[in-house]
Amino acid sequence: MVVKVISGDHAVAWAARLARVEVIPAFPITPQTLIVEQLAEFVNNGELDADFIPVESEHSVMSVAVGASAGGVRTFTATARRGWH
Repeated sequence: MVVKVISGDHAVAWAARLARVEVIPAFPITPQTLIVEQLAEFVNNGELDADFIPVESEHSVMSVAVGASAGGVRTFTATARRGWH
């Protein structure tokens, strides 16, 4: 068995991948940038079949996430903004 050590941010991205999320609205902002960068890489490499949607603000992220979720789509995002956690 191979053991791989990864950061907490990458562990979160792997968890989202294993959950097979379908929509990822993203506004990369420190400290969660590594999460959405890893998810973007999974999508780009064909390792995760999801729509990666870059947006202009964290409010836009939540608008996309709420809309997709209300439509019954498994949705994931990460944010670092106070008030959203």
